[in-house]
Amino acid sequence: MATADILAELHGGLRARPTPQLVAARLVMLGATGWLDARPARELRHLAVMSAGSFAPGSSMSGEWRRHPGLDRAYQAAATAMVPVWTAAHTPAPAPADPADPGELERWLGQALPALGLTGPADPVRRKMRRAGVRKYGQTWPGKPHGRRGDVGGHTDTRTRLDAAERQDQLPGLRVRGYRKAVRAVLHLQQRTAVLAAERDRETVTAIGKSRLAYTIDRETFTACPRTAAFVAYYTARLGMRTVFTAGQQARPMDELAEALLRAALDAPTGRPEALARVLTRPQVLDRLTDAQRGELLGVYYEQMVACARTLRRTFDHHRDRGRMMVRPGDDSSTWNAASRAFNQLRTGWLNLLTAMNLEHVLETSLPGKVPALMAADVYRWHVSSGGRQHPDIGVWTMLPLPWDVVLGDASCPAATVRDWCEAAGIDPASTGWTQPYRQDGVEPTSPARDLVHGVTVTSPLLAGMMRGAGVFSGQH
Repeated sequence: MATADILAELHGGLRARPTPQLVAARLVMLGATGWLDARPARELRHLAVMSAGSFAPGSSMSGEWRRHPGLDRAYQAAATAMVPVWTAAHTPAPAPADPADPGELERWLGQALPALGLTGPADPVRRKMRRAGVRKYGQTWPGKPHGRRGDVGGHTDTRTRLDAAERQDQLPGLRVRGYRKAVRAVLHLQQRTAVLAAERDRETVTAIGKSRLAYTIDRETFTACPRTAAFVAYYTARLGMRTVFTAGQQARPMDELAEALLRAALDAPTGRPEALARVLTRPQVLDRLTDAQRGELLGVYYEQMVACARTLRRTFDHHRDRGRMMVRPGDDSSTWNAASRAFNQLRTGWLNLLTAMNLEHVLETSLPGKVPALMAADVYRWHVSSGGRQHPDIGVWTMLPLPWDVVLGDASCPAATVRDWCEAAGIDPASTGWTQPYRQDGVEPTSPARDLVHGVTVTSPLLAGMMRGAGVFSGQH
């Protein structure tokens, strides 16, 4: 395989979830063993062997991130229904929109809604409401949701349409059935666009939480230096490894092989530190950037923090006891944990960049706190039964303003407030990552990623896939 093809495949893996051993096999083909010392080169070859032949462990979980396909059908239906409306109004149709981009759809809707005489805010999207099961005849019968769409009313909208006189005045010649059809299609598209925008934010926080900003690296920058590409691809695969069901700590993404690849990337004459800084904001990487590159990257990190803040705000239940971050029935723990992980990752990178640019005084005005994850009830009880205690960060989190309110400009939280509450909780604000970038010391030994299903190691991917399809691992019926 040619070098260009290998680099293209590695770049595509930044938007997927390949295992470290699969990436290692591509790095051997790329000639990475020639850049490394004897021990890391031997570890790289060992990982490559684990990805091929009879040693391949396989995988019972998807290697792709879930992505919303877009609103092609809904957009085409709305665009077709609006053709007679544009004709009757003697108005040229707006430029076509990308049905996979909520921003483009909102631009198109911004012209379609006034043309139909629809003003005012849209009705909120109704989620499917599941009623509690009914205990009857010794069995639990599932409840039935109300309405066709899970709530009374379906796609009804309370905004006032044009009456007959207004319609004849503003849209002469347009039949009432054509007008009503366009209204239904456009309002349906508007509701679905709101869902699509939320899904795009969820996809962003999921990708950031597992691979930081790797997915934002363009192909030209990635392929400019093979050594940089090798580290970014392997480290991203390590970041994307699935979490283990445990009451202890998870494995760190930086292992001995990643450290060796990082040294090779930093020593390369054609190295691209701007690509490395998208996944690793150590001082040794940021010091190689220009002031303009640091400033641009600072803006990128904060912009992505804003996307995470929006998702956290939508997901958070204000009736929750903030001092007990345990999953309850009805919690969207997957979205919350993905968003909290992404927010904390971006926050660390943002703090590292402020330190590298000598802008620590900014934190004296505004310093958003960390966001804790939701712990599953069984893991929480396991942690308590094994002698564990609640993490001291929870005590600080309960006292500070909500971090997403600080990021979005709705609350103030200076660094002095964070330091005061950290001291009250008996923790050091600098070493624990509250006022200084959090640093993980130590390097993991190089080892292949285990095949996990919901955090549990499996030995038969085929059997695990069948059991997962039956809902065994997730607790579904």
